[in-house]
Formats: sequence, C-alpha cells, structure tokens
Amino acid sequence: MNPRNEVTVGEMMTVDQWLKGADYQINFYALASSYHALALKAGKPNHLEKIAIYERNNEQFELVKGEEADKGILQNNKEIESWFKKTHDHSMEVVEGSLITTSPSWNVCISLYYKSILYGLIIHTFPTKKDADAFAAGHLEMIPFQTLFAQGYNCSKSTTVSMKRDLLLQVTKKCHGSMDINEVLKQIITALNQVFPNWNVHLYLTHEWKIDHDLSIKPLVYGMDNHNRLAEHAYLKGELQIDRNEKQLNVFAPLRGKQAVYGVIELEADTDIVLHTHDLEFINVLADTGGNALENAELYQQSRNLNQDLQLINQTSHQLNEKLRLKDTITFMTQQILVSFGAEQVGFVLYEEGEITVLEGSTPVFNDPSLLKKLNPLFMEMKYHREPQFVGDSKSHKLFQHSYYRSLLAVPMIQSGVLKGVVIVLDQKPYCFSYDHFKLLQSLAHHSTLAFTNAMLHEKLEKLVITDHLTSLYSRSYLDQQIRASLENDGYGTYLLFDVDNFKQINDTHGHQIGDEVLIQVAKILKENIRDEDIAARWGGEELALYLPKVNLEDAKKIAVRIVEAVEYQTEPPITVSCGVSYWHHHKAARSLKELIKEADDGLYTAKRLGKNRIHVAQESSSLKEEA
Repeated sequence: MNPRNEVTVGEMMTVDQWLKGADYQINFYALASSYHALALKAGKPNHLEKIAIYERNNEQFELVKGEEADKGILQNNKEIESWFKKTHDHSMEVVEGSLITTSPSWNVCISLYYKSILYGLIIHTFPTKKDADAFAAGHLEMIPFQTLFAQGYNCSKSTTVSMKRDLLLQVTKKCHGSMDINEVLKQIITALNQVFPNWNVHLYLTHEWKIDHDLSIKPLVYGMDNHNRLAEHAYLKGELQIDRNEKQLNVFAPLRGKQAVYGVIELEADTDIVLHTHDLEFINVLADTGGNALENAELYQQSRNLNQDLQLINQTSHQLNEKLRLKDTITFMTQQILVSFGAEQVGFVLYEEGEITVLEGSTPVFNDPSLLKKLNPLFMEMKYHREPQFVGDSKSHKLFQHSYYRSLLAVPMIQSGVLKGVVIVLDQKPYCFSYDHFKLLQSLAHHSTLAFTNAMLHEKLEKLVITDHLTSLYSRSYLDQQIRASLENDGYGTYLLFDVDNFKQINDTHGHQIGDEVLIQVAKILKENIRDEDIAARWGGEELALYLPKVNLEDAKKIAVRIVEAVEYQTEPPITVSCGVSYWHHHKAARSLKELIKEADDGLYTAKRLGKNRIHVAQESSSLKEEA
C-alpha cells in the first residue's frame, strides 16, 4: 500500500474513467457529476471530507454538484470573495479557511477557466494541510481535466443558448403568425415553462382582453402596497425588475411593443436559484417578442373592430334615412345595439316640456317606473351637464345604483345644440361594456339623432295635418278615411255625432273665447271615455263626432249616455250636448259613409227636436234620455 503522501488523483483517476462516468458526454454537468464521484473515491486516503463544484454566474457561484447544504454559501463568504479578487497564476491552490464547512479546514481549490475567463470552481475540503497538500500533489497533471471541463462547459453553454435561440425562433414564428391574443399568451407561457420548468409563471395584463380561464393571468393593479409594486415599476419603466428575498425570487419582465407596454411577465422561483445572464437575456427577448406580437394582434383586432364599427354606422345611417316612422327607427336602433354590444336592455328617453318620456321601441323594462326612478338622478345630471356616462359597476356609482343592472352606458342625443334625449344601454354583469362600446354608442347616437329628429318632426307634421288645432281631436277628413277603412275591414261599428246645445247663446253671453274653452272641455271628455282604437274628431263648428269600430249598438248607446252625462256635470260654464247615433253590420245591406253620417245627423236632429241633452238612434223609433 502506498504511503498517504504518495497517493495521487492521477493514479486513481483517468480521463477514460471520467468520460465513462459521464456516459461519454462532453457536457459540463455530466463531467462534473462524474468527477465528483471519482474524486471522492480518490481522496479517501487523504481524508477528503467534501467536494463542491460551482458554476460562475456574474459575481455569484451556483452549486452544480455537492451537498444540498452547500447551495448559496459562496454568495456571502468573505474569504472566498477576497480570494477570487486576487490575480491567480495557477488554476489550483491550497487555501486555509471555512469555505464550505463550519469548522476550520484546508481546501484544495481548482479554478476552471475558459479563454482566460473564470467560469467555475471545485473545492475539496480536508482536515489538515498535509492531507490537502498530498491530494493537490496528485493534481499537478490537471491540464487534461481543465481542457475537458472547458470543452464541456463550452458545449453545455452552446447547447443551452442554441436551445433557447431555437425556442425563441419557434415562438416568434408562431406569435407573429397568429392574430389571436390567447394563442400569443399561450406561446409565451409554454416557452417559459420549457426553459424554467420549476418556476411559476404569471402574466399581468393591462388590456381588457377575453382570456381563457386556464391561463395564469393577473390584473395589473396600481398603487397596491405589495409585490405588485415591482410589476407596476416594470410596466411604467419598461425595464426588467428583479426581487430576491428570504422566501423567493421574483423576476418581472415588461411585454413591450413599439407603441406601448401591454403587460408584465412574472417569474417566481426559490430564493436560492441563481439567474444566469443568458437566462435574463432569454426572458427579455421573449418578453419583447410577446409584446410585439400582442401589439400586432391588438392593432389587427382594433382595425377589424373599427371596420365593423364603420360598417355598422354606415348601415345604420342608411337604414335610418329610409325610415320615417319614429317607432320603426327606435326599434331598428334597439336591435342593432342589442346585437352589437351583447347588451340586455336598450332604452331611448326623450326630454319634452320638462317631462321624461320613454320612446316606443325601447325594450320593455324601461316601462318599469321603479327603474326610471333609479335612473332619474342620471337623467337630471345629463340634462344639465350633457356629458355621457360610463358605469362599470352601479354598486359603486353615486348617480345610478341598482342591484340587478350593474353595467350602464348613457349618451346624450344632441341636435343643433339642443338636448333631445338619452340612449341608455344596460346589462346585469358588471364591467360588461368596454371603452370601445362607449365610443361606438356615442357615434351611433350622433348619427341617429338627426334621423330621430326628422322622424319626430314628420310625425308631428302628420298629426298637424290630421288634427284640429283647437280641440286636438282628429280632423273630419281623417275620420272619414278611418270609417271607410273600417267599412271594408271590420264586421260592424257605430257612429256618434254630438252637438253643443245652444252654442250661439254661449258665445253671445260669455264671448267666443269661452265658447272655444267649452269645445275644448267637451273634446277632453270624449277622449277620456273612449279606447285607443276609437276615433274622436271635430266635425265642424260646435259639432264633434266619434267612431267606435267593432262596437255594437247597445254598448255604443251606453258610451253616448255616459258622455252626455259627463258634459252636463263637468263643464264650466255648465252646458249640454245632444247626440245622434247610427250603426252598421255586415249581415245587413252594405252601408256607405254617406248613409252612416246622414242617419247620425238625422238622429241628432231628432234629439234636438225632442228637447236636447239626449241621444237618439235614427234606426229606432224611440229615443233614450238618461238624466244625470
């Protein structure tokens, strides 16, 4: 057996053994593992206690092979730091000190160089200087080991860099070949998981994108006093941020595009992980690739949305210009907004003579008084300030608070500087609408207000043509038109002709102004006692007419009596009216408008002759008088 000081590593370790232990891989990590096993065996005669092999990363050393407890020791060891600051003429030295042990020891330190750059360190620990010197003496022929280690390091580094470069190329092709934001985000996360399999990856996003639930996405919140602050800094500065504390390591990389920063990548790992320069470069390049791809996808989506919005506005304007009926216009706009916005409710509210009126064609929920009461503060605010309202969540809004409808868009409709009304869009989901929806609604309101105004003016003009200015009843010509239509389409109907008794005496006694007011009062009573489909008209002078489609004679007589009584007791000054009644039925001989009017006129004449303040049916031989 050889004496202790004659035992050398060279005698027990050969390049062939070393390569065999590494499965003949010229790879730094495989060679390090093989060397560790062989050196432990070779160092036994010299009482070798521990071996630790480190790889240099900037000013730190990451444990490649050794005991788990040796991780991170070199980062804060002043002795090893001061030793490495010296200029070394040799790649191996015997150093005294507690480098990787807690007790005093002697260490054989082998510095690993590649092209004059220190890239690694092997530390062998012995209890005595004699043991360390004896072991070191066996390493005088370490040149082959240095060369092989250097080749393995270069090969490993090249392989890692090449792998990352290839991965970046694949990600770049896939990201820039897709305009799907979900696909871009998936490629980024997948690439990071491949390179850093033991790291947690999260994404902070600043845009309102619809993202798959299986992606680890966090909202980027400003002003929060937690680790999100670094994500905020990365976003605002557009620079990589690194945070290492006692528990974990966090890296925040901004997703930079050419026009903006679209989010932040967060990488989370154990605190003892050492980041290589090429790791940071990979993260930065991947983040920039992802940022540019997201920007392209966002711009593409924006251009598509803009094109769709312009098509919608153009189509809407074209359709609105073809529709002159206000109800048709409102119904069309309501359907367009429901479909384009994915909304649940759409309402059009008109400001008219200090009153708020919901226009026909809005969704039915706007007929609910309780909802209008909730909306009233918002209406008043918009009436005085004319500013559009965007409510993301009504629970936190000061003007509109509703337990069911959480999202609201409200845009004023202004024409020639005059506020006409408001268009309102509601949905029960909070934050249902985007800012793009808000801007689109403003454009639609702007383009449709003129059409609404024209439709309202058209209907007002139509109403003026068919309406008596004094009584607001329909004109005689409109009444004749509707009776003719009823004679053709309905099975039966009744015609009532009223005349104010002693009207000349009223004018002579009280004046023509009072006479006009009397006619207005009688017209009001007529409208209060009929259905929506009935037609009340001013026949001429003090004569008023009423046509009741699909009403039989008996019911018509009751209505006539009710009106005669109401006039007698509800007018001021008190007056009376007489009424002539005529009717028709399809079972009898065909009747004409002229015949129907003549019979009612005959009935009115008979009622007057019999004492006034009564009704008379010309087809009957008797008269009916109901006293109040």
